[in-house]
Amino acid sequence: MERIDESPLTASRLWRNPPVRRLAAILLAALVAAAVLIGLFSNYASERLERDWYDRQAAVIGTLASAHPELADELPKLIAESGADPEAVALGRELADRHGAGERLAGELPPAVSAFRSRTATELAFGALLLLAALGFALLREQRLQLGSLRALALSLESAVKQNRPMRFRLYGEGELGLLAHSVQELALRLQMTIGQLKGEKAFLKETIADISHQLKTPLASLSIYVDLLRQERTRPDEAETFLSTCRQELDRMEWLTLTMLKIARLEADALELRPEAKDLAGTVEDAVEPLREWARRRQVNLKLEAPAEQAVVPHDSRWLAEAIANVVRNAVEHSPAGCDVTVRWQRTPALVRLEVLDEGPGIEEKHLPHLFKKFYRTSSGGSGVGLGLPLAKSIAERHEGLLSARNRPEGGAAFTLTLPVRRPQIGLSGTEPGGGGKPPGA
Repeated sequence: MERIDESPLTASRLWRNPPVRRLAAILLAALVAAAVLIGLFSNYASERLERDWYDRQAAVIGTLASAHPELADELPKLIAESGADPEAVALGRELADRHGAGERLAGELPPAVSAFRSRTATELAFGALLLLAALGFALLREQRLQLGSLRALALSLESAVKQNRPMRFRLYGEGELGLLAHSVQELALRLQMTIGQLKGEKAFLKETIADISHQLKTPLASLSIYVDLLRQERTRPDEAETFLSTCRQELDRMEWLTLTMLKIARLEADALELRPEAKDLAGTVEDAVEPLREWARRRQVNLKLEAPAEQAVVPHDSRWLAEAIANVVRNAVEHSPAGCDVTVRWQRTPALVRLEVLDEGPGIEEKHLPHLFKKFYRTSSGGSGVGLGLPLAKSIAERHEGLLSARNRPEGGAAFTLTLPVRRPQIGLSGTEPGGGGKPPGA
């Protein structure tokens, strides 16, 4: 699509405007019409002049024949003969001068010519007025079309701005008006996108605040109860120690919950920029799994890493990606029975790197798969997770222009697949520490 620029309005560019072409067509049609009318009128006037002249000559012959019947047969021949006999011309001039009619005949046009001139002037004036009226009507109609297009564009833009509706006006023609309409439509679309984005951010903020408030209700209620119990004199020291430990756990849970929600909110709102570096994925996976080994050992779950023979170098922010992998592995360990394996393996293809976390648990019910990465979505009431680990991992994967998906394995258990593009993702240069949320209670 051609864009408006500051280049001069050349003749070729001017010619691409439909109004200019229509104006040229109108002028050409007017010129052709004038030429045709002039030709027709000239032919009509000549025939009429010839007829009047013939009538005049016939009248002269008739008059002379009445006065001199002996010349009746000779007069038509004499008048019809082409050319004038000099002796006859001299005799005629002498007779006209003798009767005082020479000067009058020389200064006046023949009556037929005078009548022709007067009629021609009147008819030409009337025809010119008609032609000018038709030309003026055509020009006014063309001007009305242009003003109508501008008015429709203005009304459509006003409706789009005031009522946030899509522009109804569509003009994809060539020329400056088409470029103007295209620019206005583009401006209206960007304005609507900005308004939609602002509404989305407002709804997202409202939803985030509602989620945090809802999730903080339970630990706050527990803290309130335990504080009331601690203030009672009948509470024994060992019970107070238990209550204080529970309060500490609830505070940790609230801190982790709040920080995790803030991380997700900042990731989804594009308020957090990452630091991608082309590094081997093995180091990032080891950083993610190592803090979980002792926890997995206590749950009697064996953590296995299956690294490929070749390095899988992919651009990524190792700190954030390690947190995403850790959340997925933590979820797999939490849903694996004692004595089972959780395997983390990855491989590189020419276009992407695929990392899989495989467990030997009961798998995921089909009804839960579409909602697995929604915030606070839990497949069961058991476990210590609150449904934030997988959404956070998915947000981090998307910020790396990757994908995180889940499926059931045919041989049993669940499989989570993290896919990252090998090319450098267009993500930011400055980053924020992904940690700081304390030890999460689970995904």
